[in-house]
Amino acid sequence: MNDSNVGILKLLFSTFSIDNLPLKKNSIIRNWSLDYQWFNPSDSALLLSHLIKHKWIVINENNLLPNPNLILVRPKLGWKPSYNELMNISNFNVDNKIVIQEININNKKTELSEPDIVQESNKDDVINKLINYVAINSGLSKREVRRRAERKRLALGPITLWMCIALLAREQGIDVNYIIQIIENS
Repeated sequence: MNDSNVGILKLLFSTFSIDNLPLKKNSIIRNWSLDYQWFNPSDSALLLSHLIKHKWIVINENNLLPNPNLILVRPKLGWKPSYNELMNISNFNVDNKIVIQEININNKKTELSEPDIVQESNKDDVINKLINYVAINSGLSKREVRRRAERKRLALGPITLWMCIALLAREQGIDVNYIIQIIENS
């Protein structure tokens, strides 16, 4: 698999997080240009059209989704896509499904395994515990805690959701020692 294909998988992972599926065209353009500041709005629109044309992004009932035959790759902290590389990609071919079982990074072989999946669900449990704790101690609703944490996440760039919840707790005058305990025990 070439680097531009991996770049697309990282771009799509960043764009179509679980919370955001599916998205409208304008939301994607806004995310790429304003939220992530990867490209200007016109380049974002051109790239989106290019990815739709080449079947990396599919349209379903006026919503956009990554091609269901893809397994997306989580980018490293600080990763930024290359516009020129992404504009030079070819059509996605269903016969040549991109399924990433192994990823070579710095000549080290890492495998995606079932414990990684279990860890993701544990992270969700930790996030829910943190949201509950902050909601109870701040008087905010759970929904409002999550909304404010997600808003912080967008404003601060690459940062974990639990860190945004901890920052919100601090702003609300809540003792963060319990939050640290929850995170350490997970």
